[in-house]
Amino acid sequence: MPETDTSRLARVLAAGEFAVTSELGPPKHSGIDDFAETARLLAPWVDAANITDNQTAQSRMAPLAAGRIALDNGVEPVMQITVRDRNRLALTSDLLGASALGIHNTLSMSGDPIHIGNHPDALAVNDIDTLALLRLQDGLRRGHFANAANEPLQGPAPQLVLGATANPMAADTDVEISKLRAKMEAGADFFQTQLCYRPDRVADFLDRLRAADLPSWPRLLIGVGPFKHLRMAIHMRDKVWGVEVPDELVTRMERADDEGEAGKQICIEIIEQLRELDGIAGCHVMAVAWERSVPEILVRAGVRTGTPPIA
Repeated sequence: MPETDTSRLARVLAAGEFAVTSELGPPKHSGIDDFAETARLLAPWVDAANITDNQTAQSRMAPLAAGRIALDNGVEPVMQITVRDRNRLALTSDLLGASALGIHNTLSMSGDPIHIGNHPDALAVNDIDTLALLRLQDGLRRGHFANAANEPLQGPAPQLVLGATANPMAADTDVEISKLRAKMEAGADFFQTQLCYRPDRVADFLDRLRAADLPSWPRLLIGVGPFKHLRMAIHMRDKVWGVEVPDELVTRMERADDEGEAGKQICIEIIEQLRELDGIAGCHVMAVAWERSVPEILVRAGVRTGTPPIA
């Protein structure tokens, strides 16, 4: 973890505290009021919030701009960066600008496939892959560009805390650990995962990590999230890549008198189980279109104290 006073998330992770991140999706327009209100809602409860980068390949406000708006409204941003839409020149520009604007945490991603989005005929860029993006950022914070000449910056280097993705639910654990090792060697400081509804699988993954003789222990933020209703549980089970929803959770949602309450309670129980695992750095709470539920979930799970707003 880089020595920096510019990132609350970095300080929390370095101190070994249970970190909490959440997610903020930029709007599909140029207005900021609703986005800013959601940022103010999350600000007292999370250590940072991911600012997504054209998630589901839908055109949205740039995460560089939305990240600054989030910061102005009390939330430390984690700026997601996909290699899908920009080449290394544009990525470098965004990173230098982000640090200048006070945005220091990033998350390197490939990006959802363009064909599922609202511009299916657009061309994907993919000039570099996510490993190269991590190396590019690590080079920048060490004071040089990612070009053949290893050209030095002509001034202050950006202060960056580098995030990457991990998948404890991967079918081939050895391959996933190999990817994780490569990302750490490329400069990754922390990892966030897709939604997890199987804490037992996470425990198994941690056991395999302990046997892998990694150069250091990866800081893992495990993805969690509430089902807002039964339809969401079924969709997550059947349609979302990388998410494994046990049938018993779907059955529990089917039998619930209050689907939203059942979904929150499931999320709370998963957080409680994850906190008992040795080796978890925190959780990444994804409550799509239901961010108001996040404070209540954190309080009821014992991660935060206080009186949350009514979800």
